[in-house]
Amino acid sequence: MADEHTTEWIWRQIAVRIPSDWECLQFSREPDAGRCAFADRRRFRVELNWRRFKSEPDFERMLKDYASSLEATWKNIKTVTCRSWPGLTGRREHETVSRYGRYFDEIGVLVEVVFIHETRRDEALEARVLHTVRPVVPDADGLQQWRAFGMDIRVPQQFTLEECVVEPARVGMRFDGPRKPDRRIFRRYGMVDAWLKQPVRDWLADQADVAARELRPESVTRGNIGIERLNGLWKPRGLMLPRGRYASSAWKDPGDGRLYQAICITGKRRAALHPKNGADEVMKSCPEFLVIPERQ
Repeated sequence: MADEHTTEWIWRQIAVRIPSDWECLQFSREPDAGRCAFADRRRFRVELNWRRFKSEPDFERMLKDYASSLEATWKNIKTVTCRSWPGLTGRREHETVSRYGRYFDEIGVLVEVVFIHETRRDEALEARVLHTVRPVVPDADGLQQWRAFGMDIRVPQQFTLEECVVEPARVGMRFDGPRKPDRRIFRRYGMVDAWLKQPVRDWLADQADVAARELRPESVTRGNIGIERLNGLWKPRGLMLPRGRYASSAWKDPGDGRLYQAICITGKRRAALHPKNGADEVMKSCPEFLVIPERQ
């Protein structure tokens, strides 16, 4: 399913490849249990649910209990297997629904994939999507990959997603570390030609927080993308406030015309977590999934 008509979504250590014209209309920030729901232009098509477990649950018993709980609302319930994923399928009012589950020991998470078919079950679609679901573990540097809302980012695995704002022409994700001032912010802006009336370098300087001091501007090139960087110190006012390092990068992607920004703030004692050269090292343009979701 890895072709130009699909794209990979990575959220909460779970990756799934779906048709590129589907949109994520619902998402959850909860780390231990939540869901993402994807829709085409007419209806919801797939739900990706997760729940953290310390060990693999009894799948056979879970399916039996689940089938019993659905008897009041589903018809023609039967067990199915697709791509080695065990599951159930049946009729729910005027649609066919299939639910599959698998436990990924690498991340200690039970993943459930739900398919919603308008009429009959599309077994080929289920097989294509299930084949792409995989766990995504942190890399050798302890960075966890996320890929959503047009951004491909890497965040220290101990950081948590504290805020996600998705609006027309503006997307933002904020991750906070277990200790202050550790923070990562990733943004993507649209309709750039309508509002950006200054060079990206000047805009980036105007966006810098007042606590960012001794900033050193730098211009670099990655492929065909010109990137502006600001690197310096994080020194908020107040003797007792934690200090550290600051990095911010911004660029206008020539492929999609959108403006991207990455901000990294790292405590002085955790310098190893800070990007070596610039904040753009942990973010790439990924022009997909610019949608307005229902937050949960």
